[in-house]
Amino acid sequence: MTQDPMIDEAMRQRIGPILDEIERHEGVRILVAVESGSRAWRFASRDSDYDVRFIYVRPAEDYLSVETRRDVIELPVDGTLDVNGWDLRKALGLIAKSNAVVTEWLTSPVIYRREDTAAALLLGLAGACAYLPALAYHYDRSARRAWSPGNDPVRLKSYFYALRPALALDWIRRRAELPPMDLPSLMEGASLPSDLRDAVHSLLLRKRVATESDTAERVPPLEAYLAAALSEMAPRPGTWDRAPAIRAVDEAFRALLQTARAEIPDPA
Repeated sequence: MTQDPMIDEAMRQRIGPILDEIERHEGVRILVAVESGSRAWRFASRDSDYDVRFIYVRPAEDYLSVETRRDVIELPVDGTLDVNGWDLRKALGLIAKSNAVVTEWLTSPVIYRREDTAAALLLGLAGACAYLPALAYHYDRSARRAWSPGNDPVRLKSYFYALRPALALDWIRRRAELPPMDLPSLMEGASLPSDLRDAVHSLLLRKRVATESDTAERVPPLEAYLAAALSEMAPRPGTWDRAPAIRAVDEAFRALLQTARAEIPDPA
């Protein structure tokens, strides 16, 4: 495996046993585990933490109980490592609602664990169930929360937390398809002027050696791009027919539960 410059190999070696212990202790099987934060978005700072996210499945019998089980597994955050995951049923329900977060997990370029058949099925569902107005609304609001025009210095982190969703919003508007989750892929598929590309590249180099709280003076090409991208607010999506999506995720849920009958360890 080629070493990822955004992922410390010692941390990768630490994450694997943590996932193993979750499976043993909780009696689940992890279908996919990825990096979901700035390291996967490809603009980590030198002190960025690791955001490990996973989707897991329990034995089929657990879903037939009258007692509702918690559908999230969370480990205490230790300052450098944030690990939590969603139950398969929760993840599928969010896919049916065109949730951007679970879709990004499934398209992360940093993979810690992956059952290929299950992960491919989930990703295919995310694409088939995607309702682009809902995703556009999500990315529009994400960008607006991170950035507002002005003259005061801005956190480097805020610039990138605004730029990535602004590019995703632009991708949806121009291509009418799911956007990639990482900044380089978004930029590669965008028609950006050279001064903006140069400015972003310079900021990326600065951010890699900066801290999460470091600031920068306003960058005119980036300010202009964000202002233009957010000049028209994406409307809140109305209701849409989710019946086909629900049928599709239900079918996938039943299929994946058949595979859950084997190879799930007993809880410790």
